[in-house]
Amino acid sequence: MTTHTANHDVRKNHGLITASGTFILALALAGPSGAAELPAALTGKASDALVTLATTGNPDPLHAELGGIVISSEELQKKASASMRLQKTEHLAPKALIAPNGNVYAMVAPTITKDNFILADNQGNVLRVDVGDSEGHRMPFVVETIVEDGGTPWYVEFWRWITFQ
Repeated sequence: MTTHTANHDVRKNHGLITASGTFILALALAGPSGAAELPAALTGKASDALVTLATTGNPDPLHAELGGIVISSEELQKKASASMRLQKTEHLAPKALIAPNGNVYAMVAPTITKDNFILADNQGNVLRVDVGDSEGHRMPFVVETIVEDGGTPWYVEFWRWITFQ
């Protein structure tokens, strides 16, 4: 997308900062969601782009599918890890996606699970979701109890993150 004026760039960047800040604030204030229902957009079979995000941490295919903006998950990690129900050995992948509808998708780095991600909806609900790839059905479901499946070796994930495969 080409910008035509400096004013457009300023408005665009201000919107990006506002959206990122609003999301991080919403996550910081939100507690773990008691709702165990997925949004309608995540029912049925997961797209290849969503599976890629959940298994590799690469938000680019989901960004191409949904639009929105890719952000660093660093601030999100600092501000809201308690509300995401992360285990002590877990963290988020380096990048997250804010979709046009306000939902945010961020991979839970696979130290103990291979295909979980965080979905923070535009209502402030934070869900840990399993994309269903390691189960073989690719049907996303809300994680009620974290079941360790061995995770993925750190060096495999490191390679994926630096090459965004």
